Amino acid sequence: MSADDRREAILQAAILEYGRSGMHATSTEVIAERAGISQPYLFRLFGTKAELITAAIEYHTDGIRTLFREAVEQRSEGTSPLVAMGTAYLALLEQDPNDLRCQLHTWAAASDPDIKEVAQRTYRAIWADVAELSGASPDEVRRFMSYGMLMTILGALDLPDLYGNPLETLEEF
Repeated sequence: MSADDRREAILQAAILEYGRSGMHATSTEVIAERAGISQPYLFRLFGTKAELITAAIEYHTDGIRTLFREAVEQRSEGTSPLVAMGTAYLALLEQDPNDLRCQLHTWAAASDPDIKEVAQRTYRAIWADVAELSGASPDEVRRFMSYGMLMTILGALDLPDLYGNPLETLEEF
């Protein structure tokens, strides 16, 4: 396994565990075991648990940003960028709600000095991407992000049925 592949396996394991447990209950021992490495090696790569979680949050955010960019680039003719991004996000919700719990833990831990900066920076980056990729007005971007936040919460709670048909709401974008 290359160093890049090993790093990615560690970040994926960290996202899984962080999504399940949050910042303070996440075990670096479990992350190392899941990634197939020793815990000392994990600390050699990332320094501290906070640096590992920060890297995992950034990795996770990069994945969402790539998902949105690809959704816009590959959308069908006549499909708005917001609908394309929203549809891709709904698919992500269905694939793995735990992945989105990572976001919720990040936002909930934003008062933690180790998490605040990365939480703000990554959320701003997603917001800016949505605005740039869609060309939507500030009000439309706020509405879209609000919709995404609600869908994230419902997905994380495994309660998407409370919303009804989210694809119908996307058509309003």
